[in-house]
This record gives sequence, C-alpha cells and structure tokens, in this order.
Amino acid sequence: MFLRSLFLCVLTAFGITACQNLVTEVDPSNLPQMDRKLVVNGYLSPQDTVLAVSVSSSQTVLGEVVSDSVNAVRDATVQLSSEGKTVTLTFDPQQRVYTADARQFPIQTGKIYTLRVGAPGFASVTSSCTVPKAVPISDVKIDSTRTYSSPGSDPIWTYQFRAMWQDPAGEPNYYRVAGYGECLNWPPRFPSAHIDTSEAKIVMRGIIAFGRQEQFVADQNQDGQLLTSARGELPQFFDFSFYDSAEQKNYSGEHPFSRPLTIRVSVLQTDENYYRYHRARQQQRQSQNNPFAEPILMPSNIQGGLGCFAAYNRSTTELRL
Repeated sequence: MFLRSLFLCVLTAFGITACQNLVTEVDPSNLPQMDRKLVVNGYLSPQDTVLAVSVSSSQTVLGEVVSDSVNAVRDATVQLSSEGKTVTLTFDPQQRVYTADARQFPIQTGKIYTLRVGAPGFASVTSSCTVPKAVPISDVKIDSTRTYSSPGSDPIWTYQFRAMWQDPAGEPNYYRVAGYGECLNWPPRFPSAHIDTSEAKIVMRGIIAFGRQEQFVADQNQDGQLLTSARGELPQFFDFSFYDSAEQKNYSGEHPFSRPLTIRVSVLQTDENYYRYHRARQQQRQSQNNPFAEPILMPSNIQGGLGCFAAYNRSTTELRL
C-alpha cells in the first residue's frame, strides 16, 4: 500500500512538471502591438425623437481592463449627414452617448445617412446606412388563460401574442419583433410591501419575450409570404419606478400586473447590418456562460473601427385588454 501511494505521488509530480514544461512564457514586447479602435453604435429610425450614437474604445488583449464608463470616449466629434445637410451630436455625460434632437434632422424612409466620428488618439471612422420602409402589421393573435391560486382569489391571467405581416416580394427583408405591456396600478411600498391607495396610480411596464433568437426574422425561403412571429409571452410581473416627494425617496421593483392592460406590439423592418449585428449579440449572450460554446464573430460595418451603424422602421399595433 505504501509503495502504491509513493508511486502515485511520483507520477503526479511528474505530470505536473511535464505540464509546466509545455508552458512557454512570451515577452509581451515580442507580441504585435494592437492599436485601440473606436467602437461606434448608432441606430436610426423615423419614429425616434432623439438621435443617439455611443462612442467608446476597443479593449486590447494586453493591457488594463476598464469598465464601460471609463471606456466611453467623451471628446469625439460625431457628425451625421445626408443630402448635403449635417448635424453635430453632442456628448450627454449622464447617458454617456452623443445626442441631437431629431426635429433638427428628421430621419426619412429611403434616404442614405453617413456617420463620421473622430477623436484625439484614434483613427477616424465612417459608416453609412439606408432607412428601410415600414411594413404594416396585418394582425396580432392573442392566446389567454385564466387560473386561480385558491378558491375566491383573484384570477391570474397569462397572455401570449403572435404578430403577422405581409412580406414585400422580390427583395431580401429583415425584421425584429418586440412589444411590451403597460398598466396603471397603486404604488407598492417597501419594505412593508403594502399597496398605497392614497397616492396617484403609477405606470408599470413588462417586456413581451419573443425569444432571444426567435425575435429576429428573415424572409429567406418565404419571400412575399404572410409572416408570423414566434409566440411572445407577457411577464406576470411588471417593472415600476417612482419618486416619493414626501419621503424624498426612490422606489423601484416588480409587481403583478393588473387589468386593464395596454399592449403594444411592434414589427421593426431593419437593414441587414442591424439584423446580423443584433442577432450575433444575442447568440453571444446565450453562450457567454458556456465554456464549450463556439466563439461568436461580431459583424461590423464601421470602416476603420468596430460596431454597427444601421437603421430600422417601426410599425406598432396597440391593444386594450
């Protein structure tokens, strides 16, 4: 028994030594130097009231890891132009993005927009996109179930939605389906968590989940057909946030929704860059905790940098339940 244990110890020590011999340390000065690049993300839509573009710097493999707040580039020059007109976006320190009032530079269907970004210490970048036309929603199908947790209790409603729309024939089209529910309810109080009926009702919202990948739809192999989205489910709990002026305190959290409900379902017709970039981001998020997942290559249409500059056009249907 002693000899067996001694043999295992020697074998283990030999294995560790062998593994260490396979590791070769490389002097970082011998590695190719990678310059930081501007990372630009901006999405245009005729329905938006604010033009917003985020500008940050890429993180090199070697070097100090920084957070998003430090990574933001605050001294960039961001210009958006189309048909001879140009607007300069200014940095918003609270949102950490560059913004401009859309009324000063309306986004219109079918037009080409060019984004130019420059910053000290970085190579200038540019990108262009064309705003697609909106596709109207033909119908929204609703499935609902009602259950009771106990006799005499209030009903618990579950809602699911499917959007339907006609795909324009003869051209590649890309879509994203989104939606949310909204209701008015008495503000919950914490930590007691009782409902305060002495105050005005507050707005609560819940995002309809159409699936991480299923929310993106392309008309490949179904050109010109009536398209139907994946089933989107309304959450049982809605988010809320309000400020109590008497207590000078912010309250936020989740609370079961109440009827009546306002449901808004949207179909975004996107350009190809928007579709591929956001779909890849969702794939990356799904696999980030899986050590065996294949790496996701993030697409980019920023010339000289990284990121995505794209456009979409939104159609929305509102329902009351």
